[in-house]
Amino acid sequence: MTKNHKARIFLAVLAFFMICNTPYNHTNAQETNNLVKKIVLDAGHGGKDPGAIGKRTKEKNLTLAITLKLGKYIEEKIPGVEVVYTRTTDKFLELKTRTDIAIEENADVFISIHINSCKDKNVKGVCTYVTGLARSQENLELAMLENSVIKNEENYEAKYGDILNQTIDYESEYIASSLFQNVHHEQSICLAGYIQNQFKTRTGRKDLGVKQANFAVLWRATMPSVLVECGFISNPDEEKEMATDYWQSIIASAIFRAFRQYKEDLEAGRLNSSHSQNAPKGEISQQQPTNNNQQVSNPQPITSKICLKVQLKSSADRIPLNSKIFKGIENVEEIKIDGMYKYTVGCEQDMQKILQIQNEVRKKIPDAFVIAVKGNQRLDINTAKKELGIK
Repeated sequence: MTKNHKARIFLAVLAFFMICNTPYNHTNAQETNNLVKKIVLDAGHGGKDPGAIGKRTKEKNLTLAITLKLGKYIEEKIPGVEVVYTRTTDKFLELKTRTDIAIEENADVFISIHINSCKDKNVKGVCTYVTGLARSQENLELAMLENSVIKNEENYEAKYGDILNQTIDYESEYIASSLFQNVHHEQSICLAGYIQNQFKTRTGRKDLGVKQANFAVLWRATMPSVLVECGFISNPDEEKEMATDYWQSIIASAIFRAFRQYKEDLEAGRLNSSHSQNAPKGEISQQQPTNNNQQVSNPQPITSKICLKVQLKSSADRIPLNSKIFKGIENVEEIKIDGMYKYTVGCEQDMQKILQIQNEVRKKIPDAFVIAVKGNQRLDINTAKKELGIK
């Protein structure tokens, strides 16, 4: 049995076990009261792992200060929400332990707080990540930097080898993630969108968007999860600001307001609805230059057969099919699922064929990924494969 085949079996079994033990969240407005009762806040790095180092500060100290302030705001201003911290002191935690805490606590939301760094000291701004394969060089480098803490753990190669080297077999990962991770993918994107909106409108910090990367600390999460990069420690101005109690409070307050709005909209049943005035776009920002030669494509009629499709974009608002955002990709289709507009290409019933389309699309849109659709309903990939007779 090959290593990849063993990995596929392990991931599928792990996914089945975890989805069976993950509570189902109803989305009917009458059944969504108190959906968010517990949040786990993770202050990145700690102890022997300092994280990124600036001229005057260390990432581990800044993340802890911001996280404790964020937790205090939630405890004081949102009754009924329990806050659990992965750490409240300067101590080292394995990445697996951080996620395990969220899983064992049966958390409804997981937020990991980090500080960014860049060789170019002029780079500044904030961005929020959701889990996914790092297909752009920028996202890949950041994921590998954040994941490098793994090397401080005993027997790390056996535990995290594929994640650390970004060599996880995509099909194997998708089978697993479609069961217990992608269930919450849209909610994670929405929460990330709220956070970026708050940073942009309330703090004036540069908005670097919602992005996707394969962070080890998010990979096993079974609830809506985001990783927030609150600024650049390598930028002298941002480091100076983040070292102050005032700016730590401003940053914590922005994330707090985003979390509160997410909770309110989720529990009112309007999270993925354009009726919410503050609803985020639910889009992952792209890294490639735009193409001005966009061809207009008409959506195909919805059918009852199962289609494996490549999703390019998801939005609460309609996007013109000739938009530059699709990078000149032809035959883009629009489908509305659960109040969100999905923009896709392809309609295959063969996994290898759709993966070939995905590989071509990712040359222009690195964050594109495979979904399964039947009519106007989205299926998890494992169910689709079973119905299609794909082994």
